Amino acid sequence: MNYYTRTGDQMTTSVITKRVYKNHPLVECLGTIDELQSHLMLCTHYVDEKKQDLLKNLAASFFSYSADLIGVGSCRMTEDNVLALEKSVDEISQTLPKQQGFLLPGTTLANAQIHIARTVARRLERTLVTYARKKTIPAVLLKYINRVSDLLYVLARSVE
Repeated sequence: MNYYTRTGDQMTTSVITKRVYKNHPLVECLGTIDELQSHLMLCTHYVDEKKQDLLKNLAASFFSYSADLIGVGSCRMTEDNVLALEKSVDEISQTLPKQQGFLLPGTTLANAQIHIARTVARRLERTLVTYARKKTIPAVLLKYINRVSDLLYVLARSVE
């Protein structure tokens, strides 16, 4: 099997049925999703089994998320996905002490890795907004990534 096609050598890439420039806002979003998934999976090496499962499920959710962003079939991400993230945020935050001011990321290796994933999620959100200003995307996608950032924040605090 060849791992190269040479079709991307001219500054374009294929997104479903069309070719677009590699700096197209959709490609930026998809690339940032790929980066976020990698960071989420890296985080699994620094946390306990329960948090590993949470992070692995979160990383896997971005396969459906990407398909919804591209517009393949009907939307898979729903308000239930957002509510599930909110439930996780609430459960974790109940175990945390009251926050006193700003927190410096990186108090532990796990904390640092999760904060890096959180900042990639925040960048994805900004990239999505840029894309959504040009093309309509399902509103649930913006809600979901916003909650992902919230979840990663409380998760990072939980491993300080």
